[in-house]
Amino acid sequence: MTSSLQGSAATRKATKEDSSAERRATWLLLGPALGFLAILSVWPFVYLIYASFTSYQLAIPIPIEWVGLKNFSRVMSSSRFWTSFGITAVFALIAVPLQILLGLGLALLLKGVARGREIYASLFLIPMMIAPIVVGFSWNLFLNPIYGPLNSALKFIGLDPPAWAQSPTWALPTLVVVDTWQWTPFVMVVLLAGLHSIPSRVYEAARVDGSNRWQTFRNIVLPMLLPYMTVAFVLRFIDSFRVFDIIYILTRGGPGTATQNLAYYTYDMGFGRFEFGLAGALSIVQLVLLTGGTMAILSLAKRRDRVPEDRPLPPTVRTAPTTGHLQGANS
Repeated sequence: MTSSLQGSAATRKATKEDSSAERRATWLLLGPALGFLAILSVWPFVYLIYASFTSYQLAIPIPIEWVGLKNFSRVMSSSRFWTSFGITAVFALIAVPLQILLGLGLALLLKGVARGREIYASLFLIPMMIAPIVVGFSWNLFLNPIYGPLNSALKFIGLDPPAWAQSPTWALPTLVVVDTWQWTPFVMVVLLAGLHSIPSRVYEAARVDGSNRWQTFRNIVLPMLLPYMTVAFVLRFIDSFRVFDIIYILTRGGPGTATQNLAYYTYDMGFGRFEFGLAGALSIVQLVLLTGGTMAILSLAKRRDRVPEDRPLPPTVRTAPTTGHLQGANS
């Protein structure tokens, strides 16, 4: 009896020592990465919050003073801020749904390809793998109003094309097209993964129930793709608020302020006018707006996923997971 108690105590002690050694090894391995992350991410963010409450101006050699919410008040009362916010919202609400629709179409096309699917997918992914600044320079050459190939081709067939990136009417749609060209492949990859996750028995059950392709897509494929579409929409919505490279290369926020979104406005305040305190306040406001918009999208998606109890599912959805239905129908 005594020996058994001593054995269990020794086992518990050894287990505790092993657990302690495992924790030490975990912190030893994660410590450098966490420290590097704190230096590059946490400390700049904390300093940004501090700068947003001060009168930090690099170009003027005056002492930094605590101004409280004055920078935020200046931001919210500025007509330029609301113009930039409107441009950012219009850009996001046009570009992101367009990318979702085009990405869904490309994913459906690739899903139906039997041979060479990997080759076609790799070709579609090329725009996404190019650096945004290279994309900006490439499109800047392509859309050049004097010697660009697009305008040269349009003039050759008798049309009078505009100066796309320099036109107050066409500058913002041009940026939407460029962003859509680069990031639609990302949406395609996400939705293609969602299509591959749908079991083949779902399609078999739909065919047995007499569902045509459109009914199968509307009642089965589209509802099962909604979580993937939500993920793609949220990620692209976040990125649409941070678009800067193509704007800087193609339009510089112009003509005038026609394409000056919040990211470019923040850059202009911080590195154009060196008002770092105001730029910090703009960054915080942009973060709050982006967080609120993301939470609203996720709450709408969660509400959409809830099926009322008194609302029956379509027959193909009810019978899709049951293999017995298929066996009975085939027999």
